[in-house]
Amino acid sequence: MDDPWGLAGSTVVVTGSSSGIGAALVEGFRDAGAQVIGVSRRGTDAATISLTADLSNREDTLRVVDRITQEVGAVDVLVNNAGSASRGSATEYPESEWDRLIELNLTAPFLLSRGLAPAMIARGRGKVLFTASLWSFLGGKSVPAYAVTKSGIAGLIRSLSNEWSSVGIQVNGIAPGFVDTDLTRPVIEDPTRGPAYLARIPTGRWGTPNDVVGAALFLASAHANYVTGTILPVDGGWLAN
Repeated sequence: MDDPWGLAGSTVVVTGSSSGIGAALVEGFRDAGAQVIGVSRRGTDAATISLTADLSNREDTLRVVDRITQEVGAVDVLVNNAGSASRGSATEYPESEWDRLIELNLTAPFLLSRGLAPAMIARGRGKVLFTASLWSFLGGKSVPAYAVTKSGIAGLIRSLSNEWSSVGIQVNGIAPGFVDTDLTRPVIEDPTRGPAYLARIPTGRWGTPNDVVGAALFLASAHANYVTGTILPVDGGWLAN
């Protein structure tokens, strides 16, 4: 079968596309035959179209929605992947950092989804994916804004799925475990937390960005037309242990 995912010729938007999981997703969708629109602060050479934007800035987010709507029109898949995290105790966590992560991790994915969904609804088909987290299920420690935003993403997935599934749009999420990226490397390399976390992963290794690609391709494909409102952990068995 030349096109097992049925994604050849489709248009896919990936945010946070310049590094880590986002960069792997760009390559995965491109290899599946899709036209990929990458959205990131630094630009994405591997993408078919690269849009530079800081999604912690509301104006940038709305500008991305306008450009895609006006210049591309309807897209087939939106992957809300961009996000960030920072550590700090709740009593000392900076309000500015709280506001930044709420905007980047939660508000921007909502605005992008809301902005690009009308064209999907008009066609009667589309996929909206979110990068969730283990902290969509757990509270974490000393990551208050990140835990709140990723818990919010879980609720947003369910809410949008309830609203849009009847008009042909499936809304789902992927919850990566400890995937070796710039975001997780401080934990992975921590001499105390790193070994403790690794010991909890039944597969016995850290994840790689490419480990997430297959899940995304499945949820974006016609194979997942009856899968909606769910979050698929890609965590090496962490949550089960």
